[in-house]
Amino acid sequence: MTVSEITAHCSLSPELTTNFAHECWQRAQPLAIHCNWQGNAAPPELRTTARVLWNETEILFGFECGYTELDVDETFDVNQERHALWDRDVCEAFIRSPLEPHEKYYREFEVAPTGQWCDLLVELAPNGARMWHDWEWKSGMRTVSEISEAENIWRVAMAIPFSAFGCVPKPGDIWHGNLFRISRLNGERQFLTYSPTFTEKPNFHVAERFVEIRFTA
Repeated sequence: MTVSEITAHCSLSPELTTNFAHECWQRAQPLAIHCNWQGNAAPPELRTTARVLWNETEILFGFECGYTELDVDETFDVNQERHALWDRDVCEAFIRSPLEPHEKYYREFEVAPTGQWCDLLVELAPNGARMWHDWEWKSGMRTVSEISEAENIWRVAMAIPFSAFGCVPKPGDIWHGNLFRISRLNGERQFLTYSPTFTEKPNFHVAERFVEIRFTA
């Protein structure tokens, strides 16, 4: 299957909000995350849409996620990083800037329906057999979230400062990355991707399947 690039639309003063009807978010192109990691259609109950904005200081990702059941922490401190956030419901962005030493080195950002967050550096071995994480690294990311039980939708947004990458893009620049969601349906874990990884078992860490992230004016 062919997957289009991820377009990051410029918004001079974007608000970190889950109100995707807000004027700043209306500038962003909705991206449907409508298949699982093997490229098969995702359940319609888990309809998922992503949006991407940027300005001179940060890049923002917004996700709107349909659900039938939630798998989240009951108690948490949103100010504390939650390791292994991918064990429950979460949306994720993997991003590789032009400054990374090679294509299998990138940064991972996650946000849960509760606003809990996780960020880390990732490096894959050349043959993909081993993976290195830096859990101590901190990006300075911010998150917001809301769960609408009446709509059966949860919405999250995260803002990541470009200081986390050591560089700031210009209009027309191209980075690389992928977008993901983990959820449950009828008790079974579901692994949704923007660009399918086509692995035998669920695996998001396939840098070869990253797509272009294009920064527009």
